[in-house]
Amino acid sequence: MTALSRLFRRLRGRGRGRIDGIRALPDRRLLIETYIPALAQAQAQTQTQAGGRILWVGCRAYTRDDYPALARHGAEVWTTDIDPKAARWGQPGRHRTGDICAIDQVFADQTFDVVVCNGVLGFGADSPEMQDQAMAAMARILRPGGLLLLGWNTDKIDDPLTVPSAAYAPTPFAGQPPRVRFDAVTHVYDALRRL
Repeated sequence: MTALSRLFRRLRGRGRGRIDGIRALPDRRLLIETYIPALAQAQAQTQTQAGGRILWVGCRAYTRDDYPALARHGAEVWTTDIDPKAARWGQPGRHRTGDICAIDQVFADQTFDVVVCNGVLGFGADSPEMQDQAMAAMARILRPGGLLLLGWNTDKIDDPLTVPSAAYAPTPFAGQPPRVRFDAVTHVYDALRRL
């Protein structure tokens, strides 16, 4: 093994360690161990009826194992990110680059049963106006009765549901209450049904 190949292996290991560290956080554990299996099960049950189409908003190296887990259960998973470079972590053949505030224009030809928007509000859609635009745009591509799983951080933004779009109602999901908070991290999950 050459010195250069050892260097690349070490650098890849650091990246994997960072990914594993993020995936070990309590909010990510809930997403991976509870929400994703529940979404997969729900989509497998509706596949013959509603089509089971999921949009995953925000792609990074640490998310690339999540939406394929859904696809393995028969869901048609699409991904999106505002950064064109993030396409490498998106769903091959089903990824589009676009702004969450205008996601209804990016996916004007699609309707989704589920939208997973985790860590985008406060990391790009920062102002209350942008968050309101994003929530409204997601509602326009989410079928009535569909689920929005919204993840956000209390140290990045104010509660995005304090000026909620009339399009959503909080709903329990996957054996969890409509809102889940964590003691160890500032992350919050809101499960919302599209009215």
